[in-house]
Amino acid sequence: MKFFDKQISGFKNEISGKQESFFPFSEKKWEDAGRNEIVMQRDTAFELQGTGFELFTSERIGDDGVVVVGEDLKDLKDKSPFARVSLIELDDISDEQQAHDTVRKIEYIKYHYFPKGYMVRTNSLSFAENIRVSKKAIKDGISFEKVGSLLISKYKENPAVKAVKVFFVTDKTVDYSKILALSEKSREITEALDHVIRDLNLDCNTCKLKAICDEVEGMKELHFKNAVN
Repeated sequence: MKFFDKQISGFKNEISGKQESFFPFSEKKWEDAGRNEIVMQRDTAFELQGTGFELFTSERIGDDGVVVVGEDLKDLKDKSPFARVSLIELDDISDEQQAHDTVRKIEYIKYHYFPKGYMVRTNSLSFAENIRVSKKAIKDGISFEKVGSLLISKYKENPAVKAVKVFFVTDKTVDYSKILALSEKSREITEALDHVIRDLNLDCNTCKLKAICDEVEGMKELHFKNAVN
């Protein structure tokens, strides 16, 4: 799967040279509350405002783990810019419908993990992801390593997922507007996949997603192959 290769390279370029800490996936993950808890303002230690999205590849990414670029939760004090990017290695799925369905199912996972004291507010249309962390969670030792390990465990419930690296970015010198642009391009690629699977219109000149098909390696070929089949 090469559809997201440019976004993966772009993200790695944005964090290149920044201080990174890698934590191997741990079974000592943070507690899942079972539902999204409401963290009231009076109980809030700080908020993180940014974006969260998934990037997929069939290339080897290494061992499961969490990468923190910048400060960890215990070191943050005030409202901070933030990005959460999950790099997910999948089986090289040859069936287009199965590949599309797998990507969609994995993207939905972020709506179904609920770290205790870590309220996640998302917007599926923009990939906005804002976090409110409780004072109690900080006192109890919450960290990106533990939250990320919980998310990894959720991703890996899908048998197509071979490995996951979850990046949490809080470094204030990162250009978050560029990461946001990468998330928006990722969303456009997924929308184009939806179109390829569900719409057999071959008039590219009238298709609003023509620019994406022209840009993303293999997308146009997939469209015509799907139509012929």
